[in-house]
Amino acid sequence: MTYWIGWFLLSIALTFIIVIIQFQSIKKAFHFAKQQPNDFGVNLLIVSVTLAISFLVSHKLFLIGFVTFFWLFLAVMNAIITHLRGYPLVFSDIFLIKEALSLSAHYFKPWVIACIGLGMILLVKLGYEWYQFQSSVAMFDYLWAIGYVTIASFIFNRVKVRSSDEKEFERGFPFDMANSIYPYIRRKPECYNEEAMNAISKNLVKTTCSKKSHTPQLILLQLESFFDPLTLNGVHFSQDPIPTFRKLMNQNQSGMMEVSTFGGGTAKTEFSVLTSMNAQLLKPGEIPHHSFLKHTPVASLASQLKHVGYQATLVHNYEGNFYNRHLAYRNLGFSRYIPIEYMSGVGQAHDLAHMDDHDLMKYVLKTLQQDELSFIYGITAGTHQPYDETVYDKTFEIQIKGNVSSKLQCVLQNYAKRLYQLDKEIKWLLDELDKQSDEVIVVMFSDHLPNIPCLTDKSVYSEDLFLVPYFISHHHPSFNCEFPPQLKAYELGWHLMKSMNVPLSLMQRIHETYSKDESYLDILRLVQYDQIEGKNYLSNEVDHIGDVNLQFGLGEQQIVSYEWIEDGLLVRGNGFNIDSHLYLDHKKVQTVYLSETEL
Repeated sequence: MTYWIGWFLLSIALTFIIVIIQFQSIKKAFHFAKQQPNDFGVNLLIVSVTLAISFLVSHKLFLIGFVTFFWLFLAVMNAIITHLRGYPLVFSDIFLIKEALSLSAHYFKPWVIACIGLGMILLVKLGYEWYQFQSSVAMFDYLWAIGYVTIASFIFNRVKVRSSDEKEFERGFPFDMANSIYPYIRRKPECYNEEAMNAISKNLVKTTCSKKSHTPQLILLQLESFFDPLTLNGVHFSQDPIPTFRKLMNQNQSGMMEVSTFGGGTAKTEFSVLTSMNAQLLKPGEIPHHSFLKHTPVASLASQLKHVGYQATLVHNYEGNFYNRHLAYRNLGFSRYIPIEYMSGVGQAHDLAHMDDHDLMKYVLKTLQQDELSFIYGITAGTHQPYDETVYDKTFEIQIKGNVSSKLQCVLQNYAKRLYQLDKEIKWLLDELDKQSDEVIVVMFSDHLPNIPCLTDKSVYSEDLFLVPYFISHHHPSFNCEFPPQLKAYELGWHLMKSMNVPLSLMQRIHETYSKDESYLDILRLVQYDQIEGKNYLSNEVDHIGDVNLQFGLGEQQIVSYEWIEDGLLVRGNGFNIDSHLYLDHKKVQTVYLSETEL
């Protein structure tokens, strides 16, 4: 009986501590328990179930300690991740360990990482000591624990939230975490069968076009964490950080686009725009590049435009294997991928706090000049967090004033600096495109809002956190390219292809046919499942990608000559950068980057 009472009290205490860590406030934790008692009860149920497993084993002290540490560790990680990217920890994040380790150096100082490692070692030692303590397992306790877990599972199954929309992450961390696991256990949507898919297919609009397709050079630029800072209430900027974008706004060449993520999750917007699929209908927190694009071909704008003569290239001034992009783009139908490792003359380290988008703009232009007919999808990185919280530059032309803390003032100025630089790079690109003789359409859009704390304060930013701006710049136009003033990320490609009179893809035909239907989202869910994980009942409606040989870079890298000098072997050529390495007799040797023509 004493052990039962201890288990129950520990469950309540641990649940409260987790909620306190989540809201970072004791007052808010009690408010949550009072205002949402059912949700708090489900959180308590989940935590108590994990602790109830201790009734089944003899190493009770060890298991209780392990489960308690497990929950506290996840709660702290959830608070950190929510602060850094704007939405909480979910089950899908276990597939992003590689990316997390890659980015950790940008957010945490080496001594912090070292302390975490030391703490983990001490906990392992403590756990070993606790493992030595054993106690008997009573049959009644055994049966009671199994019964409790079974009943709790039944209750949770009745109250679960089947949604991957990040707006739903507000029901307590244990609840949200458990809910994010559910779709991995039960993936198949209800009503998914051949008959239902045939019924959807029967009413689809035709793929053929009555008019000749327009074939301008086409550039899509996904702008990292972009938004209009002048929309902040009570904050004054001494100079507009985005004059080029402001000009497009004033010329009615802009609108708003709804995305499925806030503060992070770039790949979700990328996926929606390219495939015309709704990322909200994926599993909670799922990054498609990790879960299925690395091995499953999915029709996209790249494969669609290749059928009408375009060369499809993706350009991104960051590491090529981040988000498994080096595997995903092949299965999206791209023929060429130009990550930062293949950009000639890049001499800076891959530091997201000091990225420059000029290299990306340069390679967009290079690609445009090399191919006869180009579809280019560019992803910027210059405005990616983290934003400096400690340094305020009083000499910089953009000064921040208003009722803001010194920390927020530093963050906003650092963000404005990067926006201003991006704006200048965009202006340079648009000016260069004006000099071209070909017709060019440039569609620019944000992937998500930046994770700046004041954006979640309604008194400072009163707009929807899932609405981002988009812009259109049409050079030497021969036809109208019009978008609605507000659209969803997965609708952008549909409107673009309609404007160009290009035969629509399956997903775009679904939008064309069912966008005003009451069952629109249910139909989207079924069709997406069919294409990603299902039996491909609609395979006859899809233009198959086929076997794509993904080329990296523009083929600039080459060795022209070499000679021995006092410092070693000097190699001359083209296309070198800081990531270039030399191999002698199949062995990698220490390489020093001198310039894009010398190593």
